[in-house]
Amino acid sequence: MGEEVAVFRSKKELEIFVESLPTFRRPKLRLEQYPTDAAVVAAAVWDAHMRGLLEAAIDLGCGTGRFALAAAAMGARRVLCVDVDVDALEVAKDAAAARGLHAVDYLAADAPTLALRRRFAVAFQNPPFGIWSGRGTDVAFLAAAVKHADVVYTIHKLPTLHYVKETVEKWGYRLEVVDTAVLNIKPMYRHHRKRIHKVEVFLARVTRPK
Repeated sequence: MGEEVAVFRSKKELEIFVESLPTFRRPKLRLEQYPTDAAVVAAAVWDAHMRGLLEAAIDLGCGTGRFALAAAAMGARRVLCVDVDVDALEVAKDAAAARGLHAVDYLAADAPTLALRRRFAVAFQNPPFGIWSGRGTDVAFLAAAVKHADVVYTIHKLPTLHYVKETVEKWGYRLEVVDTAVLNIKPMYRHHRKRIHKVEVFLARVTRPK
């Protein structure tokens, strides 16, 4: 791509780009690190692009930056990539530099306790599901996201849909399901015994009703 930012002509092209991005060098179980599914990333970023939301974006718990780099590749003027894991941020930085994506900034911070003065048009996140990071971590991420962005794209386990939707509505927001998917997670940790671990998830768009 050289020094030019590519704006892909289709969601499929964007998905192929996301799939090409590097993943974790040393994934950490306590942070529930695994690559965010490329198709789900593309679905979220493409939807945001079509709605004109990519002026300024934040990727909470960005990991290796799949959402952030996809947003930058689709022409976002500014993207903030936030993660508590410095190793993951380095992977994101290297990948962005190699692809000429200069609109991305990086912040080592804990997403649920993040306190920024500025607000973003859109937030993307694939939060830990709370299996190893502690129950309620995904909702804590979501609470932080709605504080920092007007629209939030968020991924959660499908069985929690009713609970997450109910929680969001109590906050005065609206949740719309953008997509559902089955994540095929390859063995990454010692406790993984299956060749492929399947997890059903939903991608939601969270907004405040006008």
